[in-house]
Amino acid sequence: MQEAVDAWTVLSNVGIATGEDARLDVSAQCMAGGALPVDGHGARVPVSADLAAGELCDALRLAHPPSATRVSLDLFVPGVTLREGTPHRVEELFLITAHVWADGAGTLALRTFADAWMSHNLRGHQQSEVQRENAPRLKAALTGIAQALEAEVVPGDTTAFGVPSQDGFDDLPEEDPDLLDSWYRFEVPRRTDRLLEQLPDGTAQFDNVTESPVNFFEVARDGTAIGYLWASESDDAAGYEPRTPMGKAALDAAVEWLGRLSEAKARGLSPTRALHELTSSRADSRGGAVTPGSLRTADSLEDLQDLSGRE
Repeated sequence: MQEAVDAWTVLSNVGIATGEDARLDVSAQCMAGGALPVDGHGARVPVSADLAAGELCDALRLAHPPSATRVSLDLFVPGVTLREGTPHRVEELFLITAHVWADGAGTLALRTFADAWMSHNLRGHQQSEVQRENAPRLKAALTGIAQALEAEVVPGDTTAFGVPSQDGFDDLPEEDPDLLDSWYRFEVPRRTDRLLEQLPDGTAQFDNVTESPVNFFEVARDGTAIGYLWASESDDAAGYEPRTPMGKAALDAAVEWLGRLSEAKARGLSPTRALHELTSSRADSRGGAVTPGSLRTADSLEDLQDLSGRE
């Protein structure tokens, strides 16, 4: 836990992570294969040098079952990327994961949920200026973490999204840019499937793809946009696109709105009628509410999905 906090502190000192309001999950893996959440699961915590020696560690020790084979900690850390000198807050910019096994072995991993450090964004477009603004900050953070923990940075495996290196990410090739478009080819379909899997089996559903223009409303919670509710006038299609920089809050809201769309579909409403009916839904702590007067039209669903992924 202390090493995870130390890594967070370095990210904060470099200025790419905030020092407040991270989400903390702690669990113990048992011999039977089940995961037992302990006190602090889903808690919001500020970065603190004594966090690892505080109440959360006391709770972990008290709840630690004798049969535990591994204890895991996940810190979902907010942060800031720069776009043309303008800071953009991302609610879950980094995930710091610590695993400790019963024999004393342990690992610490850092993941990032932004393309700001890369030569191309997830849509395959070159972004030299964005990379120049942000990549040196990530490099400084990795160097600082390695020094603080007296450990070596070991890059993760190459994926469809990027090529990790000891300094951040290697540049992607210029040829065949279509292969670089991991946002539409991988991320959006995967995200949609994961959201729909959370609805009950047999739930009525509108089509979640369309080649036609879409009308959409902004959905906000506490004054901040967390997603977009959309429908197609010409197809039997409607859905909800979570605003990626808002992290888990946006995904939780998406499940709520997709459930409401399913109920409208089961009642025989058309996509457009369902869209306008849901604008009057009462605000709640999970789904938020439709922003009055926010109706807009996107030329395509891809354009709206592009909007949902922007910081």
